[in-house]
Parts: sequence; structure tokens; C-alpha cells
Amino acid sequence: MARTDAVSSGLAAAFAGLTVSEASDFLESPVDYLALDAAGRRDALRQLHALVMRFYLCHGRVFPWRETHDTWAVLLSEVMLQQTQTSRVLPKYEAFLAHWPTWEAMAASSLDDVLFLWQGLGYPRRSLALRKVAVETERWGWKLPCDYEQLLHLPGIGPSTASAVLAFCYGEPAIYLETNVRRVLLHCLFPGHDQVRDAVLKEVLKALLDEVSDVRAWYYALMDYGVLLKFLLPNANRRSAHYARQGRYENSNRQIRGRILLQLSQGSAIQRSRLLDMLPSFAIDRIDACISSLVEDGFIETVLSDPTGDSVADSDPTYRIRKG
Repeated sequence: MARTDAVSSGLAAAFAGLTVSEASDFLESPVDYLALDAAGRRDALRQLHALVMRFYLCHGRVFPWRETHDTWAVLLSEVMLQQTQTSRVLPKYEAFLAHWPTWEAMAASSLDDVLFLWQGLGYPRRSLALRKVAVETERWGWKLPCDYEQLLHLPGIGPSTASAVLAFCYGEPAIYLETNVRRVLLHCLFPGHDQVRDAVLKEVLKALLDEVSDVRAWYYALMDYGVLLKFLLPNANRRSAHYARQGRYENSNRQIRGRILLQLSQGSAIQRSRLLDMLPSFAIDRIDACISSLVEDGFIETVLSDPTGDSVADSDPTYRIRKG
């Protein structure tokens, strides 16, 4: 009963009152794409396209990043949504755009401010990459290029994110494969198959694009249908060759790094000894290792002198969020 209640409430929240009974009307029996001949595959793809778009037209979700072609607003949403639930992203997304409405504004931001506002989203490397990308966009007139290879050379942008920019900003028929899209393909077209590689799924996505006139709407529809399947069925993504369960956050180095950044993002430099006192639950060697990794990753730096001008002792260095 608790599981049923959770599914029901989750569906209703995600899709504006959609019930489990109504959602089940959009489930159809999977077909084994690999077992079909060429004609059968074309028919299976047409049916999948029709099903996904039927659900989207009835229950498609509305988000501010779906209402814009602006490369800053789109990339911001893509980066924030990586490994983070939509409900947590939306208020942060709106806050970021309120503080930094353009690429130029983000390029002029301070890392302190960005990390402070990023709190709660996790994986702060994403925010560091956004600032670096912002600086790079000046060469294209403060926007991202409509070029897959150029996008891949920007910090923190991989194949999926590059394809998202092309599809959602420029309407290009890019091959956009993310978690929810992968779930749809695995469930609907690869029943009973394990260790399915993304290269195979990308070929299916490429073939599906032959049915598509509006690339943006198609990928939004695929993602929404993937969210529907997430509520109703076991996770088909476990049958992907690339599936990896996210590590626990509690008592992880991610947690230690996050707490260090949280303290330093308040604006003041802090001595190592104070940081150790602020993290009494963790071993000193782990804290030191996390401090070192934050320095190497460009998040924090050592303060070479205190406000009086005296040199800081090597045995108890002082750290702050990296400037510049």
C-alpha cells in the first residue's frame, strides 16, 4: 500500500494530477526491435513515436527552460539537471537567472557567489565548469556555437549536453541520449536484453528522427514519457551496459568536500585547524585529502598571508574560495 501511495502521489506531482489508472493507459507491450526485419523496425518506431507524442500532448510538463532558445538558459538547466531532481533544480535555476541573466554576467561572477547559490545541488564541479564556459562564450558574441565539435571542447560539456544545446537552442536533429530517453528505448524496444550499449540506442534515436518534425518537442516528449515509466515500472536503465548506481553521499568524500565549500563560501578565509574542528565526524587524513583535491580542482586556494601581513604557518595554512 505504501508503494502504491508513493507512486500515486509522485505521478500527481510530476504530471498535474495524473492518476495511476490514467497513466497505465499509456503503457503498451514492448517489442523486440532486434528481432524485427527492416519493415517491422520502421513500424515499431512509428508506433513508439505516436505513443510518446500522444502522452506528451495530453500530459507534457512545462518548465521555464523549455520556453527559451537562449544558450545560457538552456545549458544552465542541462548542467543543473545532471544527477539532480527537477524539483530541486527549479528554484535554483530561477535564482541563478535572476543573479546572472546572461553569459556575460556569469563570466563576471565571483566563485564565492556561485558556490554559495549552488548549495543544495551537489557536484559543485558543474558550477565551476559553467563559469569557465561563460568566459569562453565571449568569442562567439556571448552565446554557444551551433557546432558539436566546438561544444565538446568546452569545460564540462559531453556528448549528451552538446546534443542538448544543438537540439533545444538550434533545433538541430542531434542524437540526445540521457537517462529518461535511455529508459524509454530500453523498455519499449529491448525487452529481455541486458548490457545494451549506448551506441545501439543512438542508432535507434537516429532512425526515430526520421519521424520527427519538431526536435525540441520530440525530446521533451521522450523525457516526459521516461519519467512516466520511472514511476510505473522497474528501472529499465539497469539493463544498460553503462548503468552505474550512484554512490552514497553520507560519509563520502563528496560530503566532506561539500561541507568545506559550504564553510568557505560564506566569504571568510578559514585556517585548516578550524576546518578540522568544523568536521569532527571525519578522519583528519580524509579532510586533508579533500582539501588538497579542492585546491587541485581550482575551487579553493591557500592564503599566503594573514590580514596583518604576517606569513601563514605551513603547519596551519589558511584557505579561501579561489579568486579570479
